Amino acid sequence: MGLHGKIAIVTGASAGIGRAYALALAGAGATVIGAARTLGRLGGEPERNTLEEVVQAGEALPGRIRARVCDVELEADITRMISETAANFGRVDVLVNNAGLMTMYDPFEIAGEDWDRMMRINVRAPYLAIREAAPHMIRQRSGSVVNVTARAAGFTPKRDRASDGTLVYAVSKAALNRLTYFMAEELKPHGIAVNALSPGIVATDTVVAAHPELAKSAVAKPPTPEVLGPALLHLAQQTAEGLTGQILHTAEFGTSWS
Repeated sequence: MGLHGKIAIVTGASAGIGRAYALALAGAGATVIGAARTLGRLGGEPERNTLEEVVQAGEALPGRIRARVCDVELEADITRMISETAANFGRVDVLVNNAGLMTMYDPFEIAGEDWDRMMRINVRAPYLAIREAAPHMIRQRSGSVVNVTARAAGFTPKRDRASDGTLVYAVSKAALNRLTYFMAEELKPHGIAVNALSPGIVATDTVVAAHPELAKSAVAKPPTPEVLGPALLHLAQQTAEGLTGQILHTAEFGTSWS
């Protein structure tokens, strides 16, 4: 399916990878519901990494971006966002579960609440969003869900990486991959594609703050729609008759998959 005139939801759309995905979808002609916890400053020049700035950045694109406040830790927020999107636009065509949390912890010093919060944001929220969007997609007999995952999900610890702090993050993304496989099978009879996409190392503000060397590294991708968008747009157009139930990597788009 083409994306012109389609209705897409992107969580975590205010910055970094989510911002790039929202702009890419709007650039392809979709109406994008860009969701994040806050709108950002209202009036004057919008602040960097806010929904207000993303909306302004997309004003000249073929599609449009509409800001929507949604805290994905809150079930009621997710339910309300998707039900209001369907009520306002009559359909939900694409769901991009991008909002995520990546915090480093010593593997033997993880507080229970820290573990639970990572799971709420990285696993429970995508499940809830799929649960709420699925009835609308089933009624349409079409749709595409893209869960944003990470290579860390398949990481096998080695001696030099045993304490890199990604234990909870890796476990959450492995669970997200399992959710992807499961939902792909559940929704396949209804024509709906469900895939997971790993962006790779992206030089977002958060990543660069933790690893300044990546700002000028050829290893890290810039968080732009031109770089990150093509793989996402390809998946956003899939149905169950095309590509579904796959864990894919942006760096391999156009080579091992396309």
